[in-house]
Amino acid sequence: MAGRTGIFIQARANSSRLPGKIFERLQPDRADSSVLETIYRRLSGMPHSTCVVLVPDNDPQLRDWCQQRGLQAFAGSEHDVRDRYRKAAARFGVDVIVRATGDNPCVDPEIAAASVQLLRKEQGADLMAYANLPLGIAVEVFRRSALDSDVISATLPHREHVSLHIKHNPDRFRVDHRDHFLTPPRGTAALPRLTVDTPQDLAVVRRVFAELGSDFRTRDVLELYRQRPELFAENANVAQRTFEAVSA
Repeated sequence: MAGRTGIFIQARANSSRLPGKIFERLQPDRADSSVLETIYRRLSGMPHSTCVVLVPDNDPQLRDWCQQRGLQAFAGSEHDVRDRYRKAAARFGVDVIVRATGDNPCVDPEIAAASVQLLRKEQGADLMAYANLPLGIAVEVFRRSALDSDVISATLPHREHVSLHIKHNPDRFRVDHRDHFLTPPRGTAALPRLTVDTPQDLAVVRRVFAELGSDFRTRDVLELYRQRPELFAENANVAQRTFEAVSA
């Protein structure tokens, strides 16, 4: 029998490039359309799962804001986000974790559910994430046993980036990154940017919600991008932050 899945959405109010972005409303006619509420609503319907916002323990206002809006919240270390995930996994008794972030209101619950199913089916896989999707659509899914492993020293990058120790130890863990069937092979076509990290990103995502409503899927976004690419032009040149690649 399959265990329980934890859908953990890491969020903070003091993002550097767009402070307070998780509170920004995406649809002017919906009071509950903030970025964070939208992510929670899109992911919380997955079966056999618990959806929780993981907030820094030095921001009780954010925790209270979540709880006032019916979003289950769990507080943990501000800087050691990996530890925040580990303690949440223990608190909620999950064996598989979906890692989502407060940047991505276009996250696709169907792709998240498919990622969980694939990880559970592939017994040898420790982490699964679809590649070559628009940035902001996919999630990472990994096993709690891999999350809890201490095979690498707790350097700052490995504490800040939850699953980095899994990716940096290919001799110990198996990472499954595969192209999704909705998109062409990597490098053959441009894809829209659907994360929210800058004012330009927020403007583009608001246009997507204005055109498609609040319950769209990736195929709908890709069709909109094909028909009206001008809607996505404003943030096309925004540089995404990166961190150290997987070691050889």
